[in-house]
Amino acid sequence: MSALITFDGPKGVGKTTLIQLVDDRLRELGYVVESLSEKELMADAMGTAVDHAYLDLKARPGHASEESIAVLHRQGRLRIQETRLGRSMADVLLLDRWYPSDAVFRRHIDVASVIRANLDAGVRVPNLALAVTCRADVSWERALQRKRRLDSKVIDTFDEHAESTARFESLAQHFGWHLLRTEHATPEALCGEVVVLIERTTTLR
Repeated sequence: MSALITFDGPKGVGKTTLIQLVDDRLRELGYVVESLSEKELMADAMGTAVDHAYLDLKARPGHASEESIAVLHRQGRLRIQETRLGRSMADVLLLDRWYPSDAVFRRHIDVASVIRANLDAGVRVPNLALAVTCRADVSWERALQRKRRLDSKVIDTFDEHAESTARFESLAQHFGWHLLRTEHATPEALCGEVVVLIERTTTLR
């Protein structure tokens, strides 16, 4: 079975850049690597159901509409791991977002319960769950400088972004995800740290 390495965190923390660097470095070391995105896999697994649920959340924000999104994501993850993750022939799967991202985006329901529901349902636990984060003001400015800007279905303001960052960091500590701060290190240095962590926590070596 491929080693599953997940990258989760608030918008603008540098996940995409880091994943690409880690992918390149692992390939240089001779590993077979596959980089995937939960967003794209979810669309394949669930069709338009998740998009429609987000539209409902925008129209009627609250517990019921957000619970529907959480359930759809949990169901989608179970399908993804059966149809895609479990069939990969790669040594390492680098996955951009997995259930830890519920800690970023779920605002109206108890997020710890949502994550436990994923685990209880059998959603795959990563070999290494990386909680990529930085100060909220830094990631906010980074996100606004990107071509795609903030690009969020649920977060519109800095205060919401700061709240989600604090919630994510707290739950990362609670669930034992590996916190990786990006405000004081270069992407290249972080890549080196992640590659070492991957080789330490998996059976690749």
